[in-house]
This record gives sequence, C-alpha cells and structure tokens, in this order.
Amino acid sequence: MARALHRPLCGALVTLALLSSSARAQPTGAPAVVERLLQGFSSADCVRRWQTLEEYTDRMIGRVLAYEEPVIDVTAGLRELAPSRGAAVEQKVQMVSDYGDEAGMAFARLAKVAKTVDRSGSPLEVWRKGLSPLTKVLDDPAETFMTRRLAAAVIAESAKKSSLARSAGWDQVLPQELTSTDATTRLVASVVIARGRVVASPAPTMGQIVPELIRGLDADSFAARYGSTHALLDVSKQPVDRLCVDPTDTAADRAAAIQGWQAWWEQSKGRSAAEAIGH
Repeated sequence: MARALHRPLCGALVTLALLSSSARAQPTGAPAVVERLLQGFSSADCVRRWQTLEEYTDRMIGRVLAYEEPVIDVTAGLRELAPSRGAAVEQKVQMVSDYGDEAGMAFARLAKVAKTVDRSGSPLEVWRKGLSPLTKVLDDPAETFMTRRLAAAVIAESAKKSSLARSAGWDQVLPQELTSTDATTRLVASVVIARGRVVASPAPTMGQIVPELIRGLDADSFAARYGSTHALLDVSKQPVDRLCVDPTDTAADRAAAIQGWQAWWEQSKGRSAAEAIGH
C-alpha cells in the first residue's frame, strides 16, 4: 500500500490543477529567460500574460523537462528584478513563485498522511483504510487549497487505476463532494473532475461543475483561481484568446473576463448542463 499510495502522489504532483502543457523550449540562459518572463508579466495582452504564467509554472513544477535553465536561477532573477517593473509585476511574480513552493509543501504534507495508513489486513481493507485520511484532508478548511486539491487528485487517480480502490469506494468521493456545504471542497472536486481524472457512475455533469469553476475565478487563493481557469478552459473547449482570465490580476481587472464566462454559460447551459464530464 505504501507504494500504491506513493505512485499516485507523485503523479498528482506533476499534474497538479491540474495541467497539461507540452511545450518545448530551447535553452537561452537564465538572464534572457528572466527578461522574457518579466516582459510577459508586464504585457497589456491577457493571452501573453497567461502564456508567461504557464511557462513559469511549467518550469517550477516540472511539467516540461526540456528547460535547461535552473529554475532556482530563474526565480531568483525574477524576484530580484520584478520590483523595478512596478508593483503589479512584482505581485504577479510573487504569486506564481509562491505557487511552486505551495506545491512542494502539499506533496510533503500528503507524503506524511500516506505514512499514517494502517496497512494490516487484506488489500481491499488497506485501500479502505487509506481513503479516510485523504478525505479528511480534502474536507479540512484548515488545509491549503493546493493540499486539498492534491488529495482529491490522488483519490481520483487511484480510482482510475485500481479496481480495488473502486471497490473500496474511492470513485464515489469526488462526485459526493460536489454537494458539500464547504465551498472550497466543492471547488476542489470540480477542478479535479473537470481535468478528466474522475471515474464515477453516474458521471458528474457540466451543470454541476461549471458554475463552481466560474465562481472559482474570483477565489481568494491564486492556486484556486489558476486551477479554476485551467479547468474551465479544459471542460468548455474554449480557446484562451476568447475568454482570457489572468488569475494574477486584481479582482477589479478580472471582473470583465469573469462576466464573459458567466455570459458564455448562460448561453450554453440550456444544451450543455446535462452533459456528462468525460473520463
């Protein structure tokens, strides 16, 4: 069971918000990368800012392995030079670099949780015992959004990969969390489901999760806003240049883009609300 839990933990970290970039970059040296990223973060174009955000998180979390510039050098350069580009750029860099730190802490937190599982008994019994600590993390308002999302991703990925996990009820957790009284729990479940990581019968529907994801665009946490944005783009099949939300923007700057998503859903829900989210 230790290995069984460790594998999805590792996989969930790499694919955390859940995230699917496959871009490749040629090494240009950390200073050149820093300058390009700073220009991107300071751009007036939302799409360019989004692409910059994607590249930087790719580098930090390891979604793209072709980058040769050490991420520690890129981050140090960004943090050093961002203040000279203005308070808004400095804040954006801080949000995104903190995101990478939060991902590492979330992994460490769940690695400790995995070690607490009682592995005595039959394989099915061990899977049953392993579920409860993860659901406690998922439901705990004291945990960070990133940690709760990682717990949800581990539950979902395990349910997809293991028939024993499904027999132990792992596939029913996230659909049930869509009716939670806790708004963050509902959002975490919606983000992971929208990223295609859930196996459940009946399958969750667009009408259950899209309103939660739109609400998540205005969440307090950057990680929640970023995850919601990614999930909406995935589940809606909308191009980023049509409905671009920069989760590093202020609430006032995000408002018009969020209204765009709300208008899209008002136009779409009549035909899409009952549509099942694909596996």
